[in-house]
Amino acid sequence: MLLMNFKERWRAAELSSAIEVSLKPHSVWVSSSYPRSSLETICRKISLMVINDFRRVDNLPKRLSEQELMSIFFNSFSILINNSLNGEILTKDDYIIIALAREFSALVDQSHQQELINHAVSVIQLSNNWDKHIIKSNQRANIRFTV
Repeated sequence: MLLMNFKERWRAAELSSAIEVSLKPHSVWVSSSYPRSSLETICRKISLMVINDFRRVDNLPKRLSEQELMSIFFNSFSILINNSLNGEILTKDDYIIIALAREFSALVDQSHQQELINHAVSVIQLSNNWDKHIIKSNQRANIRFTV
């Protein structure tokens, strides 16, 4: 992210704005209890993670479709889970992004494209496995410090 050139940072800012405009009225965000002040930070972080997916798009849209928004959250989810499994410490905003991706995956039904359905299923499976991994890690940590 630090090596991004000016054009990529500009496009990431545009994408962040499109994500924010699309997410703000969405039922997943409206029904959540997450702080409204974190919306901009979350959108900025997501846009920096997935800007490479939009490299071939000349003009970024001002607003994303529901499927594009879901796909962005699913891709961010995968990146964050991989970071976690590689030992990186996740921030509060990272956990919010993961939780929102899980919420989006619960909304996917047969009316969506097959690719999105497959991605949602993998988000659900991976999040369940990640939960198990965290529980096992915590159990191991507790066992080490038991006298």
